[in-house]
Amino acid sequence: MEKFAERYTAQNPDVFPTADVAFILAFSIIMLNTDLHNPAIKEERRMTREGFIRNNRGICDGQDLPHELLNSIFDRIKSNPISLKEDDEARERVGGASKSTASSMVTRVPSALSPAVFFSSHYDEMERTKESNFDKERDQIVRTTESLLKRRRHAAHDNAKTPRKSNRNASKAHHVRYVRTEDSGLRDEYVSPMFEVAWGPALAAFSTAMESANGTIGSLISTASNAELEMAAVNAAETIEVCLTGIRFAVCTAGLCGNDVARDAFILALARFSQLGTGILLEPRHVRCMQTMLGLARSDGELLGSSWEHIFKSLSEINRFHQLFQLLARNDKKVAEAAARRRQKLQERERRHRAREERKAAREASESIDEESMSYGEETDDDFSVGDDLFSDDDMDFDDEMDKKGIDEANARTVYEAISEGLIEAIYERSASLSTESVKEFVLQLCRVSRMEISHYGGQVGSNANQVNLTQVHYRQHHTLLQNSVADEFYHGQPNIYNLQKLVEVTHYNMDSRPRLVFRDIWTTVAAHLTSTALHTNPAVAMYAVDSFRQLSIQYLQREESGAFEFQRRFLKPLETVMGRSQLATTKELLLKCVERLILMFGSPEGDGRGGMLRSGWRPVLTVLGLAGKDSDEEIAQLGFDLLTAQLEPCLATQKGEDGGPKSQPGVLLGERFVDLVDAVLMYMEGPHEDMGLKSVDNLLLLSKFLADDSYELPLIKQRHSSIDGETESNETGNNKELELWWPILLGLSKSVGDERKQLRLKSLQALMEIIETHFFPSANESLDDEEKENRLQTLQLIFRGILTPVLEFAEAEPGEAREPELPTDFERFLTGPKEAGKNAESVGPKHYWLDGTFDQFIDGCVGICSNSINIFDDDTLVEEMFAMLNTCLLSDCGALACRGLHRLDQFVTSDLKPSLVSDDTWATVAHMLRRCLAVRNLPKPASSTSGAAENGGASEEENPALAEKEAIREFVMEDRMLSDRRYIGSNAVYLIGTFLEGERFAKSLGLRWRLFLVTGLGKAIQEWERAATILAENQVPTKPRGTSIPPNYHETAFYGRSWMNRFLLQIAAMKEVEATKGSKHAAAQALVKDQTQFLVTTFLKQEARVAQSDEKSEKDVQLLNRLTGLVKHILAGYSQLPDEHLILLSWLNPVLSSCINTSNEQIRILIQKLVKRLHADESSI
Repeated sequence: MEKFAERYTAQNPDVFPTADVAFILAFSIIMLNTDLHNPAIKEERRMTREGFIRNNRGICDGQDLPHELLNSIFDRIKSNPISLKEDDEARERVGGASKSTASSMVTRVPSALSPAVFFSSHYDEMERTKESNFDKERDQIVRTTESLLKRRRHAAHDNAKTPRKSNRNASKAHHVRYVRTEDSGLRDEYVSPMFEVAWGPALAAFSTAMESANGTIGSLISTASNAELEMAAVNAAETIEVCLTGIRFAVCTAGLCGNDVARDAFILALARFSQLGTGILLEPRHVRCMQTMLGLARSDGELLGSSWEHIFKSLSEINRFHQLFQLLARNDKKVAEAAARRRQKLQERERRHRAREERKAAREASESIDEESMSYGEETDDDFSVGDDLFSDDDMDFDDEMDKKGIDEANARTVYEAISEGLIEAIYERSASLSTESVKEFVLQLCRVSRMEISHYGGQVGSNANQVNLTQVHYRQHHTLLQNSVADEFYHGQPNIYNLQKLVEVTHYNMDSRPRLVFRDIWTTVAAHLTSTALHTNPAVAMYAVDSFRQLSIQYLQREESGAFEFQRRFLKPLETVMGRSQLATTKELLLKCVERLILMFGSPEGDGRGGMLRSGWRPVLTVLGLAGKDSDEEIAQLGFDLLTAQLEPCLATQKGEDGGPKSQPGVLLGERFVDLVDAVLMYMEGPHEDMGLKSVDNLLLLSKFLADDSYELPLIKQRHSSIDGETESNETGNNKELELWWPILLGLSKSVGDERKQLRLKSLQALMEIIETHFFPSANESLDDEEKENRLQTLQLIFRGILTPVLEFAEAEPGEAREPELPTDFERFLTGPKEAGKNAESVGPKHYWLDGTFDQFIDGCVGICSNSINIFDDDTLVEEMFAMLNTCLLSDCGALACRGLHRLDQFVTSDLKPSLVSDDTWATVAHMLRRCLAVRNLPKPASSTSGAAENGGASEEENPALAEKEAIREFVMEDRMLSDRRYIGSNAVYLIGTFLEGERFAKSLGLRWRLFLVTGLGKAIQEWERAATILAENQVPTKPRGTSIPPNYHETAFYGRSWMNRFLLQIAAMKEVEATKGSKHAAAQALVKDQTQFLVTTFLKQEARVAQSDEKSEKDVQLLNRLTGLVKHILAGYSQLPDEHLILLSWLNPVLSSCINTSNEQIRILIQKLVKRLHADESSI
């Protein structure tokens, strides 16, 4: 099946992403065919369409296959079953025989000979035979079952009498099997109802008998004879054996009938009767309960299900007793040595005592007692004080808990003698012979118990339980298995990892003996537990889990994997989680060492015989190495970087082919995992260590040279990634398949261009531009046809849209303290005050901001790419992409970026583009971009327009227009306060429009249509600026300072726009082409001049009246009036200087001037009188 899936994926690369999907789906189809067309399966139990879809959910790398595909498979299998070749030949033979005898035996041909009903008639005959022999089969099954039960009972009785021989007969007893009730046909009809009624009373009877069978006769013990006491003990032993036999039969029957509640109840009763963890002195009946429970686990593990939990808990406590016994054995040796030392001390003391007695007798005989005798007496005291240390040996340090220790040690000796380690090991070894569902439950319960052992030291990742307290008292108080134990804390100083060790062993046993799909489900449970344990805050426990990963990985990677499968990747995936979430440096270091070991053993083909067997497992391995680069610990990052570089350098080493031919095929790392290798390198560029990031940029340049080198044979890498991964923009064109391999490199460099570290982002920008210029443009001696040029241009378009333009997002993410936008040099801040010179640079400090140090270089690089495309391909396609990039700057929420974009737009049109490329379409694009810059974003509409629309019959979206307008104003005010630096954009856009309209370079290319379009947009913008200023003044919104000065006031921007408007109006009025032809562009120009002049005069008159009527003249109103007065004088003076032939065409000036004749400004009245005289004089002459 694996070879079929591999071959199918190779021949159909566009169907499934990996061979794993084909492998799983093929098994599912076989199961569907069997389920739909097996006559032994009842109709109501057959697989449905929904069930088939549900069984295949998430098999495509976590995603679902299309329902149309699964429905089609279901319909085809249902209508055309898969059959074996032998069955087809049998049908043909039967069909041929029936046709040859059809003429003579028409009425006698059995219907079963028809191919259509061949199998159905065969199964019908079987059913009839079964019904006719039902009584005989039932009697035979009952007799067989009774015989087997008796045989098992006698075997259990013999084992109870000779427990030490149980291991020798284990293999023989293992072959004895119960007859399953579903096979005998009695489960639902007889056995299950009977057992459901009987198991509760039976459990109560067994429990009562077990409790009372203690070998005594109660209150009559004082009067009972020895024979009576012996008889009571024998009766108690027999009672216990009968109860244990009944419990064993009950557990097996409950498992066969599927009664989980009864099975768990009997197993739990056995576990409690064993008195493990209670701290009391164990009796023979308790030991027999342990033996019975472990016997069930060894022989009938298939039936235990969730009851394994109680068995594993008991095994953990039994293991503790075994360890304690071994400790006692070592202590006994030490006690013997201490006793020998004490004997030597006693002998030495006796010898000294005799010497002192001899010296004392000699002194008494000479009757010469002096002070020397006192010194001897003091010496005697000192000598005896040495002997006082006789019992000070550390080995004899007993405490008040001597009795409890004695009980625990006695229990350890009892358990060690009654239960051998071989019996325990057999339970775990036989997990390999369990069925699929049983072994899954076995592993699940083993993981649960292991988690219980460690739960109070990290039960859930990130919980408070992760705070480790290694004191002995704390451990004994919180240990799940020993919470009721009175044994001392001496034997537990660390969390118990016994079941964790056994879990690793069980995984070893089942790894090679299970199919890949079955082991995948087992590994999912095991990996989840090992991962959570590896994230343990206790370094010893975490490091053991990581080492378990290493052991299991070494065993698993010894199984060869075809290139189309990804079993290794799924197996090693938990390593990524551990590396990314662990908080312990020791755990990460050990994990990197384990990965290094895996690479040395299975990564390099130059290694031993297992070299090169690491296939899809390269992805998690490289991810682990990459995640090390994001670690804050420099030692961890350096270790991972060295490992990654060690794999990268040999792959990119220059190797010449034989006889000067093409270079050798790259290995698995470059041939199949190129993108994963690039991702790992990019992680070091994203990490906190700048020196490694700079070296990683150099590694990316090496990888790009490898990818662009045509002398390398890259069929695997191009085929895999171009046909499977379909998420990048290269799928838009079928001829840019290699772009998917370039895309991770380009995208990673573009992200690094926005890095906070200036040196890294500049080097990344330089590398990005170098790769694009070198590898995406043809060389000098390379010629391209039209189709190839089109493909190259499409690739460059995708790079602009997906790689270069998103870089501008980094400018928007900069902090607000970056340098504020600049205003035009002729902009007058008569309301907000001038900016304080010299303080802005000091407040900002060194130019480390992206806009200050990187924006211009980035745009220069993009302009260079655009210019090269024009020169090499003779096509201006990328000019539109440049305009789109600059338009992104202009529409940004960041005012500084928008102002920089306006400056670069001016430079691009004026200097970077050749005059021949600046066409009418170019000006259309530029004009619309500038019009959008002039508009005030989200400015509320005037109340008059809203109410007028409602009165004209239009259904208003809001029931209360006044409330809607108030809400719109509130939102506008809040947005303007947050994005106040966008006020700088309008004045810069006006200045740029003036540059284009008054520049002599564009006098011919910039037509009257787009001149009028821009001037009209400016007039509309002036109105919006004045309305925005009025709204902000009415709501009394304080302007938020930015940098050293506050943003310009909208009135200031409006005045700046009006000053340029006057210049534009006079320019248009002085144009020779302006005529009064109705409906022409020139008539529109004349109407524009009239409307804007009238608007200026009307605004002036309103402001003059406001100032005249105000009792308290504010400085702001006076300033505005003075500026408006100057603008009116300027426009009137300009009209006065027009030649007569142009002035005579401005007949509309008479009503405009008449409305302004009543002004209080004498200078304006004089200018109006002179202008009116000229107008009337010209009319008289005409």
